[in-house]
Amino acid sequence: MKKIIAFLIITILIITGCSTLRDIANIQQPTVDFNRVSVQSFTFNGVNLLFDFEVNNPNQVGVDAEEYNYEFFINDNSFVSGRQEENLRIDRRSSSFVQIPVSLNFSEIYNTFGSLAGRDSLSYRIASEIQFDIPGLGTRMVPFSAAGGLPIPKVPNIEFGGIEVKNLSFSGADLELGIRIFNPNSFGLNLSKLDYLLNVNGRQWLNASMLESFRIGAKEENILRIPIRLNAAEMGSVLREMMGGSSELQYDLSGAADITAEIDEFDVSGTLPFELSGTYITN
Repeated sequence: MKKIIAFLIITILIITGCSTLRDIANIQQPTVDFNRVSVQSFTFNGVNLLFDFEVNNPNQVGVDAEEYNYEFFINDNSFVSGRQEENLRIDRRSSSFVQIPVSLNFSEIYNTFGSLAGRDSLSYRIASEIQFDIPGLGTRMVPFSAAGGLPIPKVPNIEFGGIEVKNLSFSGADLELGIRIFNPNSFGLNLSKLDYLLNVNGRQWLNASMLESFRIGAKEENILRIPIRLNAAEMGSVLREMMGGSSELQYDLSGAADITAEIDEFDVSGTLPFELSGTYITN
């Protein structure tokens, strides 16, 4: 009986060993395929991207990923690179994901690639290698990559658009403030929730908000016109100067607006602050 049990144990070990050897003999490198890129945030200052790559292990044995390195190219020029330790276990005949985050600052891109300052978009490519510890093969580096394009949103230009006198009397005045906005982009922009503060000759003339959306088309310039109604006490000596003819106004205009870009597939938003000061002469 003992001889039969010993024989069975030896037979099982031989069969198991042959199976293991066969699995090792048929071992293959894992494959890594690009899955998708997601935009974590996109503003007029920069963009945060997250690249997802699917790692597939076709073998009967599990494999371990130890680390990966990557290099990010802009218009075929290297821009940023990095290395990341990755303790990733991929079971037999299963798959998992490797995520590579990349943050881009547009000011840094312009400083590095001056030719992009006038461009509306850029092309990118990410190239990476992941290091696997594979039974029977040892350490192997498996390359993978992805490529695509991104728009380059530019901050609109804001200028003081003057103060126009609509109605003037000894009791006060009806005026109109102009804010000139130029959109340098190849896509439309929408401004909303505009907060603004206007001081003229040391007096506060406006402190208000505009909730309505204000659209500016691609490569267009629009003037936002804001009505102002002031009494004599609010205007001070400026009223007497206006009644006598032209007057010199020392203005300080500041504020901020929410801004979104009309770009398909990308949700680009941010806050647009502005601070303008100077001298304006009314007629």
